[in-house]
Amino acid sequence: MLVEQEENMQIELLTPLTAEFIPDESDWDGLEEEDGVWSQDSDSQSLDGADLVQYKEAIQDMVDKENSFGSEDGKPCNLMQYFDGSPAIKEKVESAVVSVKEVDHVLYGCVTLQLKDHLQSNEMPELCEYITGQYSDGWGEGFEQRDIPVEDGNLNVHFWQCGRDFRFLAASEIQAPAEERKVEETVRRPRMKLLGHDGNIFSIMGDARRLLVGNGQGREADEMFQRVQSCGNYYQALGIISEYVETELSVPRSEKEKPHKKPEKGGTSR
Repeated sequence: MLVEQEENMQIELLTPLTAEFIPDESDWDGLEEEDGVWSQDSDSQSLDGADLVQYKEAIQDMVDKENSFGSEDGKPCNLMQYFDGSPAIKEKVESAVVSVKEVDHVLYGCVTLQLKDHLQSNEMPELCEYITGQYSDGWGEGFEQRDIPVEDGNLNVHFWQCGRDFRFLAASEIQAPAEERKVEETVRRPRMKLLGHDGNIFSIMGDARRLLVGNGQGREADEMFQRVQSCGNYYQALGIISEYVETELSVPRSEKEKPHKKPEKGGTSR
């Protein structure tokens, strides 16, 4: 049976990370301005979450420093201090603290939510929208300007990416065994909006099950039902449902994971 969460619940929401690696010997004399943005003619390399695993400790150290700015009593920055949206969300979410987390050899941005009560399905999108704004124009805007010293160069890390299919996903979803997470990729997942549901997990699961059956995926519908029934909590249940039908929390289908490797040392400076 579905296990109800206790008070002071904690969940983690993950997002993709990208970065630029600037080799030490890059030509800093080649700075040019275009449309008000300074760019560099250098050997900088774009990295993704698989590439960034090797720099996990250095990135987390810089996150800790960023979180310490203006903190009270040594506590890390709580993004909910600046939240001015729904009073109900403000009351339910005690804190939202940024970190990084490695899952399946990929490094993700992570915001840890400390909850006093369940968030309804129509409240989660508002909270995710707020955190997205913090990543793009608030906390994340300051962080991506921090140079993170690593071997042979520096990193500038982005918690938000313009023009990408930027989504939040529950850590439990990608931590599940691969054989449990796999859904037949040759069949397109039907779409279902969580926004508008009353938050009852059995109602959400029932609607998802009907969509799957109508899409000729009766086996997947039964599999989803069994996994939800035996999962640990409400948010894990939402993550499982979002593997089978396309929701606001679904993980976008992407290319197969690339093996992460350290960027090769850049060429000689000019």
